Parts: sequence; structure tokens; C-alpha cells
Amino acid sequence: MLLIALTGGIGSGKSTAAEFFQQCGAEVIEADELAREVVSLGSVGLAAVRDHFGDGVIQSEGSLNRVALARIVFGDADKRAELEKIVHPLIAESFRQRLASISEDAIVIYEIPLLAEGGRAEEFQLVIAIETPLSTRIERMSKRGFTDQQSMSRIADQASNDDRRAIADIVLPNSDEVKSLEHAVRSTWELRLRPFAANLAAKKSAEPEWTHEDLLPNLLPLESQIMRIANRVAHAIEGKVSVCSMTELRFTSGARNLASKLKHLGFIETEPGRRFTSADPGRPLRLVVSEL
Repeated sequence: MLLIALTGGIGSGKSTAAEFFQQCGAEVIEADELAREVVSLGSVGLAAVRDHFGDGVIQSEGSLNRVALARIVFGDADKRAELEKIVHPLIAESFRQRLASISEDAIVIYEIPLLAEGGRAEEFQLVIAIETPLSTRIERMSKRGFTDQQSMSRIADQASNDDRRAIADIVLPNSDEVKSLEHAVRSTWELRLRPFAANLAAKKSAEPEWTHEDLLPNLLPLESQIMRIANRVAHAIEGKVSVCSMTELRFTSGARNLASKLKHLGFIETEPGRRFTSADPGRPLRLVVSEL
């Protein structure tokens, strides 16, 4: 299974991107949908929210009053943290249950707005961020009933584009041209995600001479892409990684089960305990173990 996180700020168009990925054949899971389910009428989550925040966040028929709850937690970091402590474990469990019901050979897109804020980026083989001009986001939010001031406040309350770029492997642009976003999604799917999943299933490395890299849409500079992978490897192996070139990283680690730890990132062991190569055709890197 290839597990991809899709993120972006409010009004960025990540849901539209998710729809395009679904049309391509991806299994899409929406974090917002899970969040609604875990506090639905009669749920354990709703009971916990009511116990903590009081009857004022409950509608007369017993469902969650989202507007009332938003008034309490929006702009109050402590209150929001209290809410997250209740619902995040429930959402994570619901996510695990959804994954368990999906075929092992699937490509799963997890649409998760607050990925940068939640610190979960390393759970995924790739992170895709949708990046949209501020004016376009405000215009889209106005169509949902937000004033400009409300839009700016909501945007400021979320991670910045720089925050999302720091955890992203791919940054896709989304302006007013829906066709451009659709093309970017389909190119990413056909040239990167689908062959990545196939390579992983076959335990096959991506070809270093892969020729379609220039066709892959990605606003993230090449150097940033390489450093992102280097940081992810260092995190996974609890070791040190150095960039030797745009195609090779060297690392030191005393961790056991390196092959298992690196497989999660899409690396295939090509020389036992010594060399690993990426199954990702978007970044066909070699990893070489250095002496401790």
C-alpha cells in the first residue's frame, strides 16, 4: 500500500485535488469526514466533548453544535488543544480501521488539512501540499460566507505555506484554472504515484535514468526535495545523513531493522545492510551506509 498525505490551507482546493486523485483510481480518506463521524449523534466522542465543554455545545436534538464549539476553541490555543486531546485519538483509530478495509495494493490519499500542525507527516510515504495564492483563497472563502476579515483570521490560525513546504515532498500549484490542477494531479499520478506503488509491490528500484522528471509538476525546488528526504531518512533510522549528490545520500545509524525502517519511506534493500535504492521514480536516490 502506498500511503500519501494530501494537505493544504483552508480555501486551497485540496478537496478538488482529492477528487481528481479519486478519479485516477486512488482510495481517498478525508480527515474532516472522520472528524465528523467521531462526534456524531450517540458517539463516544460526542459524549466526551459534552462532558468537557458543557451542554452549550449540543443542539436541542442532541447533535453537536459546531458553531458554538468553534466560538469556544477558535483563537484559543488551550481550548483547541483540549478538544484535540479528545478527538484526535478517535480520528486516528477510525483512520486505522479504514486502512484495514482497503486492499493492500491500493494507493491511499489521506486528505488532512492540519498535517503540519499535527506532526504526523512521517507516517506517509509522500506528502503532497496544495499551494494557492492568498487572494484566490479569500475569494473562495467568500463564496462560503466568510468575510475578508474572517478569512484572514482563519488563514492566520493555520500553518503557513512555509510550514507546509517544510513537510512536503511535492507542492502542487492551484490557481483559478481547475484544468491546471487536474493536469498536475494526473501527471503526478501517472508519472510518480502509480509507478511508485508498482515498484514497491515488485520490490523494484526506480531507474536512475528515469527521463520524465521534467514533466512532474512540483513547486518545491530540487534541493529542498533532497533535503526533505534526507531529513526523513535521518528521522526513520535515528541516525545522521549527508547529501553526497542529487542521486546519493550516505548515512550512519546504529538502528536495527534498517530495511524495515527504510521500506516505509519507499527504499528497497539492494545490498544487505549496505545499500538501498528508492522505488520512487520522482526521486531515484541511492542510500549508502557509512562506517560508524
